[in-house]
Amino acid sequence: MLPLLGFQFSPFFWLSHPEELLWQPLTALGVGLWIWMLVHCARNDPERGTWMWILFFLNIPGAILYFIVRWLPTREKGSLPFMKRFTSGRHLARLEAAARRIGNPHQFVELGDLQRELGKVDAAWASYQKALSKDPGCMPALWGAAQAALARKQPADARPHLEAILAKDFAYKFGDVSLAQARTLHLLGDGPAALAQLQKHLGRWTHPEAHVLIATVLAEQGEVDQARDHLETMLSDLAASPAFFARQNRHWASRARGLLRTLPKA
Repeated sequence: MLPLLGFQFSPFFWLSHPEELLWQPLTALGVGLWIWMLVHCARNDPERGTWMWILFFLNIPGAILYFIVRWLPTREKGSLPFMKRFTSGRHLARLEAAARRIGNPHQFVELGDLQRELGKVDAAWASYQKALSKDPGCMPALWGAAQAALARKQPADARPHLEAILAKDFAYKFGDVSLAQARTLHLLGDGPAALAQLQKHLGRWTHPEAHVLIATVLAEQGEVDQARDHLETMLSDLAASPAFFARQNRHWASRARGLLRTLPKA
């Protein structure tokens, strides 16, 4: 075994001498983080050319920097699901107590929102249903119930809730509900209705996901040229958009490129 001369930052040393990781577990975590950030950067980061050099040059400190500056901002609200499970226990108990004690739709919606964030989608669905039993027109409860239904792989349950929201306010949640309705219709196999919903949606918003979804529907209906136009337009718009927006939507850019490769040649 090689003698350890202090903490080694270079992951190449540890990859060459993996037996040393047994003696420095923190270093093992550092090497794991470096490999994870390296793979993530190579696959997803639109500025990978710069960041790959930083990761190779700074090694483990560079991986920590990349994790904070590039990876965390792409997570929803900058937090991780497994961290929420450890930090939300008392908050969940307070919301459960408030729902039992007060029992207004607002309390059940708050409870359902937290349950859904924690992955407790069946419990969230039940909470939203209790809110709707007290106020069938409660928009946050309708939206929460629709999201919980989709998370439970039950698009048929989501559809009436989404339709109720759109009938009152098509722009509710700045297009998120409209897009969820299009996604739901596609999951239910109603291509014409999904296409009509997406055309109406794209007349008002330009969500990258909407372009990918309408291209998917058009390709399924044999409208290959229109599908290609939507994908190329979306990729062109993303390339000209601010860097933070491009990072947030790089998954859809990747999906668009993948779908373009599957379309028949013009």
